[in-house]
Amino acid sequence: MSLNSLISWLKPREFVFFDLLEASADNLTEAARFFTSEFKSRQTPGEWVAMRRKMKDFEHAGDEITHQIVDRLNRTFVTPIEREDILHLAHALDDVVDCLDGVCERMILYKITHVMPLAIELGKLMQAGAEELRPLIGHLRNLSDEKTISRRILSCNELENQADAVFHAALAEIFENPKDPIELIKWKEILALLEDATDRIELVSKVVGSTVMRNA
Repeated sequence: MSLNSLISWLKPREFVFFDLLEASADNLTEAARFFTSEFKSRQTPGEWVAMRRKMKDFEHAGDEITHQIVDRLNRTFVTPIEREDILHLAHALDDVVDCLDGVCERMILYKITHVMPLAIELGKLMQAGAEELRPLIGHLRNLSDEKTISRRILSCNELENQADAVFHAALAEIFENPKDPIELIKWKEILALLEDATDRIELVSKVVGSTVMRNA
């Protein structure tokens, strides 16, 4: 028996890490779909409160999954993939939901009554990226399908590039004719959170990509 075969035989199959990462990706996907469906052109303060309450449920669920992953990492000697990758993925997935929760929080605090069309477009790109992540995270169980994995990573990258373009267009719009500097500051912060969410989605795809390269 070769050394690699012996290591493979001795290595415990801690598939629970895959279960937890997939659960976190599921939570993110549901949160992204909910966010986009509710992020309409006009909302009353009461509707923003209800949206934030539901988003807080997603945020708490993500935190709980991340806590379980960290706790199990602390009690596991050998992991199916690098423990740093597991931790990085867990926090990055959770961070996207945190960004969406932060947007909802600011919609209430800033008493927003009209949503920029470009912000809605940014939300749609964020959702598309989140939906690419769920099957991508699922591929961690079997890293042999490199072609499909590469395609999904490329898709996440392309969506992030599109989100960057929309983000910059939205900034240009609010700075072009700034009638109210306070509104400008509000929207600059909201747009930055949405753009940060797409950045973190791309980060998750890159971590999966590096994991594939190391384990190919």
